[in-house]
Amino acid sequence: THLVENKAEGYLHSGKLCQALLQLVQSMGVTVFPGVEVTGYEQQGAAIVLHNQQQLPLQAAQVVICTNAFTRKLLPDLDIVPARGQVLVTAPIPDLPFKGTFHYQEGFYYFRNLGNRVLLGGARNSAFEEETTEEMVTTEKIQQVLENFLSEYLLPGIPFTITDRWSGIMGMGGEKMPIVQEVAPQVFCAVRMGGMGVALTPVIGEKIAAMLG
Repeated sequence: THLVENKAEGYLHSGKLCQALLQLVQSMGVTVFPGVEVTGYEQQGAAIVLHNQQQLPLQAAQVVICTNAFTRKLLPDLDIVPARGQVLVTAPIPDLPFKGTFHYQEGFYYFRNLGNRVLLGGARNSAFEEETTEEMVTTEKIQQVLENFLSEYLLPGIPFTITDRWSGIMGMGGEKMPIVQEVAPQVFCAVRMGGMGVALTPVIGEKIAAMLG
């Protein structure tokens, strides 16, 4: 029945964001170990030893846990609930009738143009229990709901094909505020981004860095 417009909201290419961040931290001398799964930690004297499946000898003076939806594997007492978000992208559509970033139904749907393609994600509220999971796959049920939304509301009468589908896991909880705190001596966490991680993490990063001293 109504629309709210905010011309200040922007969007970015999250893949390019991650690439740029990785290049930046590596240029500053940070060593990145992709694919190393930390399974636990323990204090040994002044050091914190990180246990991992690869059995690499890793230890640090301070540790920050930033695993968002997956944090309860390391910190089981935190109020964090995984919430899967599924996405699809169409092939290019000539004369795409809209441009911008849009939210619908309390934010449970998110769509934007990607050049002359449509990126659409959401519909988690169609199957809350099924989508409360850490399993990073797409499901026929949610993908069909998204396609129906495309054909009925966004591209009525316009043929389209889907070229890409994927899912990601968000970190939700009983309240919207992220958890940014010291959970043990010299062990900190910055988690539970509530589906707003891209927008929140620049500020959260500054806050956790200040806590580390």
